[in-house]
Amino acid sequence: MQRIRLKTLFTTLAIATLPMAATAQSLSDSLPTALDTLSETFAPGDAQGFSALLEQRNDDQTAATIGHLLFMKRHFDKAAWFFGTDAVADPADAVSLNNFAAMLVETYLDAPDNSPEQWLDAAGLAAREAIALAPETAAFHNTLANVARAQGEIETMVTAARRAAELAPQEPLYLSNLARALDAAGQPDAAATAMAEARALSANAPSVRAALAQIGASSPAVAQQVASQCNVDFRCQEICPKSIIGGIQSVTCEMENASAQMDCEAGKPYPTAFDCSEDLPDYGILIPGLNSGFSLAVPGFSAHVVVDGEGNVDVRVEAGASIGPLGGYLRADGHYSPSNGASFDNLGGGTRLNILPNFAGRNSDWAKWFSDYGMPPAHMETEIMDDGSVTTAVEINNLPAAILSQ
Repeated sequence: MQRIRLKTLFTTLAIATLPMAATAQSLSDSLPTALDTLSETFAPGDAQGFSALLEQRNDDQTAATIGHLLFMKRHFDKAAWFFGTDAVADPADAVSLNNFAAMLVETYLDAPDNSPEQWLDAAGLAAREAIALAPETAAFHNTLANVARAQGEIETMVTAARRAAELAPQEPLYLSNLARALDAAGQPDAAATAMAEARALSANAPSVRAALAQIGASSPAVAQQVASQCNVDFRCQEICPKSIIGGIQSVTCEMENASAQMDCEAGKPYPTAFDCSEDLPDYGILIPGLNSGFSLAVPGFSAHVVVDGEGNVDVRVEAGASIGPLGGYLRADGHYSPSNGASFDNLGGGTRLNILPNFAGRNSDWAKWFSDYGMPPAHMETEIMDDGSVTTAVEINNLPAAILSQ
C-alpha cells in the first residue's frame, strides 16, 4: 500500500512539475475526447442542438453561462460539456477548466460503473491546469482533491484538500473535505481536528453534515471530538423576560437547549439560539396569567400592560361605550423605557357592530358581557388611525368552544 501511495505521489509531482506547454498539450488531447464521450451519453440530437445553440448565441453569452444554468438544474453531464467547450475555446480560462473538472467528476460519481476512466484523467488534468493558471484559488485545489478522491489518489487528495483549507480557512466546505481526506489517509486525530474546525464555523452547513455522516459513525476520534465540542447555551435566564409568560418561555427554552445539546453530540443539525422575546398582543380579551404584565377590563375600558426584564413598559388602552349592538372606542399605545422615557403612537378609534346579539335563538349573557367590555364575540369593525388609514373587517373572538380566536 505504501508503495502505491509513493508511486501516486511521484506521479502527481511529475505532472505538477511538467512545463505548462506539455501539460496543456496533454489536456488538449484528453479534453476533446472527454467531450466526445460525454456527448455520446446525451439523447440523440442533443449534442448537435447544443452546438447550434452556441453558434447562434449573443456575444455576451458564453458556453459557461449555459453551463452555470445547467449546474443549477443539477444536469452535471451537460454542464460539464458546456464548461469544457468553453475551455477548448479559451485554454487560459481557469474558471471554465475548474468547472469542467468539477462537473465531470460529479458525472462520473453518479454512475462510475458506466463511466470511462478517461473522464477522471481529463478532470485531473483540467484541475491541475486551472491551479497552474491561478495557484492561489482555494476552489481549484478543492476540485483537484475531489478528483483525487474519485481516483483513489490519497496523497494528492490530502495535499490538495489541505491547500484549499489553508487558502480559505473560514470556508467549512474545504475543512470538511480535508477531514474526509485525512480520514481516508488513516489520520483520525487530524481528521477530527479538521471536522471540529468546520463545525465551529457552521455546524449545520450541508457539506459539514455530509462529511460527518460519512466519517463520524466509523471514526471514534471524530465522534469523540464532536461530543466534546458541543456546549450549546441559549442563555435562557438572560434572554427570557422576567414575567409570567417569560417564566413559561424560560422552561421551554431550557428544554430546547437540552434537545439541541443532544443533537449536537449525535452529530445532527441543531439550533444555536432560542427566541424568547415578547410582543404586545393585538386586539382581543387578554387572560391574566397567559401574558406578561397584567390586563384590566371594565365596561367601556381596557388596558393591557407588558413589562420586560429591562424595565421597558408597553401599554395598549381602549376606551369607549356601547349602545345596544353598536359600540365606539378610542385606542392608543404607550411605551416607556428607562433610557428614552415615555412615548405614544398608534392613535386611533373606530366602531364595532355586534352581529351576534343573540345566540341559539335566545338572549346570550356571555355575548352581552363581552360586548359591554368592548369586544363583542362576532362583530364588524371599522377603524381609523392617526396616519389616515382606514380598515374594515369582520372579526370573531372568544366563542364558547374556543375554536376560533383572533
